[in-house]
Amino acid sequence: MGKKILIVIIALLNVMIFSTNIYNFEYSLKNNSRVAETKYFKFIFEKNLSYIFPVLNKVVDKLYENYEDFYETSPGSITVFVYDDVDFVNSFAIPHLNIIRLYVNQPDSSIGLTENVRTWLPFVFSHELNHVFYGNMRNKYIDWIPYDFIKKGLLSMNWQPSYLHEGLSIYMESKYFKGRFEDSIFNMYLMAEIISNKYPEYYLGSGSMTDKWSPAGFNYMYGAIFTKEISEKYGEETLKKIIQDMNSKLFFNTIKYSFEKVTGEKWKDFLLYIKVKYKNLYLGRSEKGYKDNYKPLNNAFHYTGNLNTDGEKLYYYGEFENKIKGVYKGDEYVGNYRKFSISKDGKLLYLSSITNNNENRNILYLKCDCPLSDKIIANRVRSFNFIDNNRVVYTTIKNGFTTTYIMDLRTGNKEKIISEGYYVINNFTSNGKEVYFSANFDNTTDIYKYEIETGNLLRLTRNQYTERDLFLYNDYLYFSADYEDNIYNIYRYNIKNKKLEKITNHIYGTFNPVIIKEKLYFIFYDENGYHISTLNLDNLSKKLIETVEFNEYIAVSPLIYHMKPDKYSKYEEKTKYNYIIPLVYNNKIGVGYISLSEGLNYGFGAGVLTDINNTSMIVGGYLNLYTNNFILSTIGNEGIYTDISISKDFQFYLKSKYYLTISNNLQLHNISPVSNTFSINITNNPYYINSIQLYNYNVSMNINNAYTSINISKPFYVFSFVTTPYGYYDTSGNLVLGTSFSKKIWNPDISIFDGKFRFDNLYLTGNISYNIPFHKTTCGISLIFNFTEFYWANVPIPIKIIDFSN
Repeated sequence: MGKKILIVIIALLNVMIFSTNIYNFEYSLKNNSRVAETKYFKFIFEKNLSYIFPVLNKVVDKLYENYEDFYETSPGSITVFVYDDVDFVNSFAIPHLNIIRLYVNQPDSSIGLTENVRTWLPFVFSHELNHVFYGNMRNKYIDWIPYDFIKKGLLSMNWQPSYLHEGLSIYMESKYFKGRFEDSIFNMYLMAEIISNKYPEYYLGSGSMTDKWSPAGFNYMYGAIFTKEISEKYGEETLKKIIQDMNSKLFFNTIKYSFEKVTGEKWKDFLLYIKVKYKNLYLGRSEKGYKDNYKPLNNAFHYTGNLNTDGEKLYYYGEFENKIKGVYKGDEYVGNYRKFSISKDGKLLYLSSITNNNENRNILYLKCDCPLSDKIIANRVRSFNFIDNNRVVYTTIKNGFTTTYIMDLRTGNKEKIISEGYYVINNFTSNGKEVYFSANFDNTTDIYKYEIETGNLLRLTRNQYTERDLFLYNDYLYFSADYEDNIYNIYRYNIKNKKLEKITNHIYGTFNPVIIKEKLYFIFYDENGYHISTLNLDNLSKKLIETVEFNEYIAVSPLIYHMKPDKYSKYEEKTKYNYIIPLVYNNKIGVGYISLSEGLNYGFGAGVLTDINNTSMIVGGYLNLYTNNFILSTIGNEGIYTDISISKDFQFYLKSKYYLTISNNLQLHNISPVSNTFSINITNNPYYINSIQLYNYNVSMNINNAYTSINISKPFYVFSFVTTPYGYYDTSGNLVLGTSFSKKIWNPDISIFDGKFRFDNLYLTGNISYNIPFHKTTCGISLIFNFTEFYWANVPIPIKIIDFSN
């Protein structure tokens, strides 16, 4: 009986995993996807990204063989999808399906990893390739299972903790490229975490969701700490043995158990060794004069940053406890933005991310008194700033390439100042005559200057460091750089006398300098995130830096790759994944066959179900093209029952962001309609307080054969309670006023077996309503115990306290 239950669970998990598509089918058709193959890989990419295959082809098969040696396993052929359908930096892998998904945009300096801008795709590929190999490590331990669909199901159940998935991926990326082990930002996060009294918190990076804040993810941070320290202290072979031992058993091994078995040492002693090592590093920095005693200006923390000014007031993106995340002017909330710029006369530019048809686009807006929406300046924008009150400079991205423009806001005319190429610009600052900017053209991030009148593009620095967060004030160029001890601190360069001075000396890092009325505002980092601080320019402790050169070099043209799409065959998405699976549906059990397309954009299946007394057949399919379409038919003694569902999600911006979902569900008996429900749901301006998402309002409407209904709700955050009053009306006579509420009342984060099982938190939730026409009151209050099981699964267990209705 236990084996049968296990098989059912495996089947259900497979269905859940296959419920989303890997890329946008519509986008692929529109952009004529191409396909190319190597010894171990099949690459699928849009026509305008044909330059990517020769770049990756130089390294991918060799990386495969290196990983094969490290893991002593072979996952088989791997499919790699590469598309330009998002404007953020990301990638992912689905290990048990041998799928890697790459996006083409390179990172800017705020993310780190800027030593890989030119080699970004091979670098990020090396990270995702590790997920596939590590996710297939158990192949050799479950070869005895006769059915491939069960083996893949077992691999899909993620018995491996995320902190090792990400830690080993960081280990491999750093082994073959300049990965996070060498990144100053990432190492700043690690040191602050280890020195803090929160250490060790690796169980929070097991894989399941947590509402605890981390600057780079507990899984990435602790995974990197463990793989780096184990390999350096005991060697790579010991690291391999620990990983192999952990994966030799499906259910019981943990990193503590395997570490102690392989090394013969105590896990707690190893954790203490790491603590002492970083504490000594911290004390060494203190002896060199580094400080950690800057005073915060306010209570902002976490990802607070992007300091800006109109010359009079400080603007910034702020995150506070129990306050809305967004842009602030001093203590005044301005709007739900993150990336923005302010001019001397108070004009506001901001970036909004809109997703439609699975395409994510960054749109640059100018805030205005326009009746419906703010003014669109440009699409697919990454970095931007005001030159003066009437001109802006910005970059756009397309096909992995960046182009830089200047636009006159009065006329809308724009001029291309840096041609399309493979580069990243981090930020701009200007005095109206020159534009200074931090940019990466060749895997080093340096300072550049563009002369508006002459059109000359000059490179001012050429070194192995990263200069970022430029701010021009009088004759000084202020910026943050990691010149000394790989720690970011603030420097200023005198444009006239060519002298460079260091003006902060923080032990972790300082960033984002802004000058307002002879005061320096900046952010510094500690274990609780970024904080705003200020110093008087007259009282700065200045240190002359003579080891970094500033000169004026003629900047070279950006790298550009040439397209050769006709060299590659056109891609047609066909079915690839075929499984016979156990089924559980409507209290019946049975067996079914599913066939899914390579990109999971469509699929179909059939099965036979029985409860001993009756037997029925189900047939179904889905297609994600223009709309999300699903059909399921059940064939039995009473005829054919069919459900047909069509839905579409939209996002649009009218002064604030709107989310719209339109759907229709039709039910048939044989060929006669039984019911039809048309639904509209709209949500305005989602925003966050702490880790809780709220919104301005939500309206949903349903129209079916029997009645029409409408529901309106608006949440509030009061005394740590999320309270959502709502009103419901339908044409059958119901008029309901009510409120739901939720509050986290305990956050124990109790972990056993290194995060494999956790007691995360306890919520009090409830709903109280009154149906006016029928004089009916309902009240339900529950406790929700939230657990983590097998590293990845969030499991809520509700217990009713009150369930009342009169």
